[in-house]
Amino acid sequence: MAYEYSAQSHDWDMTMLAATQLIKAGIVADQQERTGNMSMGFAFFTGGMVLAFAAIESFSASIAFTMKGDARFEAFDFDKYRHTKRFWDKMDLLCRAAGIEVDKSKGLFQRIEKMQHWRNLVTHASPYEIEPTIITDTTEAPQKLHKKWRHKDYLSLVGLEHAKMFHETALEFINLIKDSTGLDPRAMAAYKNLGS
Repeated sequence: MAYEYSAQSHDWDMTMLAATQLIKAGIVADQQERTGNMSMGFAFFTGGMVLAFAAIESFSASIAFTMKGDARFEAFDFDKYRHTKRFWDKMDLLCRAAGIEVDKSKGLFQRIEKMQHWRNLVTHASPYEIEPTIITDTTEAPQKLHKKWRHKDYLSLVGLEHAKMFHETALEFINLIKDSTGLDPRAMAAYKNLGS
């Protein structure tokens, strides 16, 4: 007997699950006794925040992949999407096909832009140097000297408040796209009996 086998692999949901679990672990870690003033959940929150943004990217890729086989989205150019490099260019292609306006000046897409900026700070972190400088005030002067470099600091946004915002934003985006497209890509495998 012969069978026809087909499958699709989508892992965005596992990425989102990992983000959720890391953030929950960060909450538990923060309840432990601290050594110093750094959050005990720092590593967990950082991982959860990175993965929440990764879930947006992964889910978007899965939706685009699923759109290509759906007659309702025949105008969607999957090859163009696949070969587009920039995140917001991909987002525009996907959302336009889903009938969603991307407005980065407010709401959901403004938060996604903040997430992307933060993710870039983490993944493309680069050092900087304050040249030896004569100061008279050891309390205020160092803060002022570092001020122009604060845009490179991802550390200050790591914590429960931002981790929750990242998580909620990823879920809101996923649900918006699901509701707008009627698509919910999941891993699957199927066998079709071809007879003897």
